[in-house]
Amino acid sequence: MQKIKILLGDPRHNTRGLHSSHVPIGIGYIGEFLRAEIKDVNIELKVCTNPEEIFTLLEDWRPDIIGMSNYVWNSGVSNSICKYAKKINSTVLCILGGPQFPAGTGARKIENTSQDLSYDKSLAYLVNRPSVDYYAYSDGEVAFLEIVKKFIENNFSVESMKNKELPINGCASVSKDGDKLLVGENIPRIGLQGSVRAQGRDIIPSPYLSGLLDKFLDGTFEPSFETARGCPFMCTFCDQGLEENKITTFSTERLAKEMMYVGEKMSKIKNGTKSISIFDDNWGLFKKDAELADHILKIMEKYDWPQYIGAQTPKSNWDRYLKINDKLKNRVELGLSLQSLNSDTLKNIKRTNWTRQQYIDYTKEVHKRGKNSSTDMIIPLPGETKESYFESIKFLMEQNVAAGTYTTMMLCGAELGRDAAIKKYDMKAKFRVLPKEFGEYRKEKIFEIEKICVATNTMNFQNYIDCRNYSFIVHLLGHVVFRPIYKLTQKIGISWYDFSRLMTDNLQNKNFRGKFKDLYNEFCNESLNELFDSEQEAIEFYSKPKNYKYLVNGDIGENLIGKYTARGLIIYDDVLTAIFQVMRKKFNISHDKKLSLILNSSEKWMKNLYMLTEVFGDKQKVDDKSNYKLNIDFDFPSWLLESNLPFDLFKKNTTYVFNYDLIKLNYLRNEINSIIGKHKKRDFTRSIMLFMHRGANVFEKRFQKIS
Repeated sequence: MQKIKILLGDPRHNTRGLHSSHVPIGIGYIGEFLRAEIKDVNIELKVCTNPEEIFTLLEDWRPDIIGMSNYVWNSGVSNSICKYAKKINSTVLCILGGPQFPAGTGARKIENTSQDLSYDKSLAYLVNRPSVDYYAYSDGEVAFLEIVKKFIENNFSVESMKNKELPINGCASVSKDGDKLLVGENIPRIGLQGSVRAQGRDIIPSPYLSGLLDKFLDGTFEPSFETARGCPFMCTFCDQGLEENKITTFSTERLAKEMMYVGEKMSKIKNGTKSISIFDDNWGLFKKDAELADHILKIMEKYDWPQYIGAQTPKSNWDRYLKINDKLKNRVELGLSLQSLNSDTLKNIKRTNWTRQQYIDYTKEVHKRGKNSSTDMIIPLPGETKESYFESIKFLMEQNVAAGTYTTMMLCGAELGRDAAIKKYDMKAKFRVLPKEFGEYRKEKIFEIEKICVATNTMNFQNYIDCRNYSFIVHLLGHVVFRPIYKLTQKIGISWYDFSRLMTDNLQNKNFRGKFKDLYNEFCNESLNELFDSEQEAIEFYSKPKNYKYLVNGDIGENLIGKYTARGLIIYDDVLTAIFQVMRKKFNISHDKKLSLILNSSEKWMKNLYMLTEVFGDKQKVDDKSNYKLNIDFDFPSWLLESNLPFDLFKKNTTYVFNYDLIKLNYLRNEINSIIGKHKKRDFTRSIMLFMHRGANVFEKRFQKIS
């Protein structure tokens, strides 16, 4: 029997740590579907995420076919892999697939329209990537299968396939003369027939149960489960917004078997990650998701795994999502997905959000469960203004929702990356390197550069910069460790939003001093200096040896909100000092002994409560038997439990004893080390962000009132 060597890759730069440590479930599905559907050829299959491993396999293993994922964060390295593969073996078949393609993903046709020149742009995209033989624009499983079938039919010859210049279903390629785009018919997604409950994706064998993904179940990769594929919404900023193929699912029984299999393996790894991710844009939307939760609970009860479930809150049916969380021992991520609260913007981006009252009700439920309520905002979206952004932040902060603000990505496969939208909203673009997405392979430096929007006809560039700089303060103050401060400000009559603006004003005051001010100024400078006028300008800048070294060290090119929030938590005591300094200045409390006592005790308590330097910093050696006493004149921790009561009831000298919860501390360190490993010191940003959505008590020391 003829044998084919196939290498499937989901390349992830790891020069400065991985941006994603998820098990590559997508290429697993493609591989297993191939093995199930092709019976007359022996397929030898390898799956990889490490670029160095991929390049080495090209040299030593010599695959006949390579298939690489193509996203905004790895399109450069995926193309480089194809080029290197052709250099070693000109007869290798090279395939790309993914949303970073001008036609988008899930398109029914690739053609020029009044809205966008998809045909011309797709042709130019592939002409500029001559080592790529075919682009799978339909779902990877079905399109990749079609290509491999044609490869076999043509006696395992890429040259024969290309000479015939016949389009392959689900794929796009370039004619021999380079003048024509050959587009095959779209292939429907597996499982589209029937309702969501038809769960037709079970036709794809499980890459977990087959053992194909066992190499990634070593504790350093976070197990991931695609419960459904597709999204019913058409958001213009998302590369799924143009997709016409909608939701398909795996059966609950199939997923339950996979999770039990993975849970058993992960439970045997002493220091591996205890977290998983659910790949579903709206997990909890359907009844089947609640049914799956019943099975996950059985796994939890057997293995005490997983201890945390990352998932996206559904855009409706949040009551079911909360019930799932409660069933699963309050271990599910309970975030929000907003992007904007401005009605004009929501209309422009084809988005319908919950009502504000629904958000308030949901947030209250999240807080009841001791979790941080967070959401994502995007600027500048069409119709958003500086004023509407600040008004949205005010609403969120008054509900104690932590808002993370992202810059609009002009993805080539999304509506906001297309000509019609760019012209309509007068979108202005800049370019910057994607955080951690770079590396040097076989003497070639590769940089993944993103195109972002920094101005529209309703938000100019300076407005964007003002909003972005302010968003750092909002994000930092929104961290769970500052929630007690939020409660305190509410009680003494300061709006949390007003306080954030007051804090920002003080940081912008040249007479204000301290590490927090220095940190803020650094953020403002770097957020401006990271922008370039073209992709080529960015590449040339980072290619210079001196700048590349800065990039490797993390001095530049990081996720700035994450980087500076992390640094803010490392200087947590200094941030607290600044916070209470601003509060004292606000109330001019030199003559208010009562309020002075409350603020002094609160500050003292907050500076002793958390294990931040022990988890993220250099203070590693701690003893659970070592303890110390803390005396305060206002029983701040007791008041926090009953913050509706007057301060006067808690104005008394109180003593607490503190020590370290080593079980909790070791769990936190283990989660960081298992995923980040040797990059911990260079990648503390991500280590802190891992716990952004978890409750504040995750970081707390043990304490007990003794008098």
